Amino acid sequence: MSWIPVLSTVLGAVIGLGSALVGDRVRWRREQSSQWLGVRREIYVGYLNALHEANQAMRAVSLGDFPPDTTRDLAARAAFRSAGVNQAQEHLVLIASEQVVQAAVKTSAALRRLRDRICKGEGQTSTEYQSEFEDFSDRLHELRNAIRQDLGVGALREQVPI
Repeated sequence: MSWIPVLSTVLGAVIGLGSALVGDRVRWRREQSSQWLGVRREIYVGYLNALHEANQAMRAVSLGDFPPDTTRDLAARAAFRSAGVNQAQEHLVLIASEQVVQAAVKTSAALRRLRDRICKGEGQTSTEYQSEFEDFSDRLHELRNAIRQDLGVGALREQVPI
């Protein structure tokens, strides 16, 4: 009967060790999930910032704000390129869900079409420019909602003006 206290001590130690290991694993998973969410959020913000920077710089070109020794076409393309949209999209493609990636591709394509309108000399008052701008705005709204869904935040019902 002297083995009963030893057995109960060993069993208690195994149970204690097992619950400590389970607790550590749960904490590790929670930390990993939090870090992964932070990485995705950072990439998403970087991509949205690049889109906004390109849009604002191209809008300035459409209003004639570019050096006199360059063409409107070159200025619009340089504005798009210097914003880093393509690089930011590559980062996004590596970590985002399929839904976010597809929305991002559609949004950057809409911004390129807007750039091409500006390259052709169309300004903010032209019907074609307005149509492309509205398409970009709609795609951006869809992208924002895809990102919000991926981050576990509810969708926006109304578009946020850009």
